[in-house]
Amino acid sequence: MAIEFKSVKIKHLLFDPENPRLPEELGGDQRQLFRFLVDDIGIEDLLSSMATSGMIEGDPIVVRPTEKKGDYYVIEGNRRLAAMKLLNGEKIGDGKPEPTIPKLTRDVADTLKEARVQSGWDREKLDAYLGYKHVTAAWKWVPEAKAKFVLTRCKDDFSDENLSKFAQRLGTTLPTLRRWVVAYLTLKQAEAEGKFDPKEAYAKRYFGTFYTLLGSQEVQRFLFLRSTPVTRTPVAKDHLEQLGEFIAWVIGTKKSPPVVNSRAQQKFDAVLSSPSALQYFRSKKNLEGALLFTEFDSGQIAEKLLNVP
Repeated sequence: MAIEFKSVKIKHLLFDPENPRLPEELGGDQRQLFRFLVDDIGIEDLLSSMATSGMIEGDPIVVRPTEKKGDYYVIEGNRRLAAMKLLNGEKIGDGKPEPTIPKLTRDVADTLKEARVQSGWDREKLDAYLGYKHVTAAWKWVPEAKAKFVLTRCKDDFSDENLSKFAQRLGTTLPTLRRWVVAYLTLKQAEAEGKFDPKEAYAKRYFGTFYTLLGSQEVQRFLFLRSTPVTRTPVAKDHLEQLGEFIAWVIGTKKSPPVVNSRAQQKFDAVLSSPSALQYFRSKKNLEGALLFTEFDSGQIAEKLLNVP
């Protein structure tokens, strides 16, 4: 199928709920997706440049049809769509404060009524383009978006052969791609087992820390996590309680903040490898205190002990 070029009025363009950058828990709620793009991802740079220069054709805005004839989901270009909607006078309409919109001239406003879009992209070519732009090039997605992008296209075929082909298309390595996927699937397993609620996470950005710490061999031993072969349930059933603990320590909740970050990887590993240190850490949630039960940086620990009154 050949790529089709067309001009579409902004009101007929919708944010794509399948965009890897947008949280799954928002579903297809256009207002929530709009708010997330404005507040969490940010579009101030686009608002400023578009208000000054109008819509300048550069990277393509790629769309797919919705269930309603004449409406389209924007696969690529959701930030630009959010900016254009605001500059056209559209409100987010979720009851929260609306963004401040820069003034624009009539000539500039006229360029923002419609968008030149492309539809009918071959799926493999589109995946390659999105992978290059958002996974390996300058406009990178966060790790969670990368993992979601891969999973929505693997269709449960997690074989090394399939993932290797995908890694090659994305310009990355099989081990890196596997780490993205395993971390994402581990969180999904925790969510399904009632060990994690993304809406209750202490901070909105948590996947990077989770993904980084999960790469540790000590953490994987603690969770009895299997990264090969890749499955929908990386953590053994008899270690789901440990998974819940790990998530509480590194992601936390709105009521209980995390106590471990990615900069403390080596310290955390030392605590996990020592039964007595782990017992203390479970009780007190104090990583530095738990280190006193290990041989981590023994000189520093001896100094602390000598200074105890």
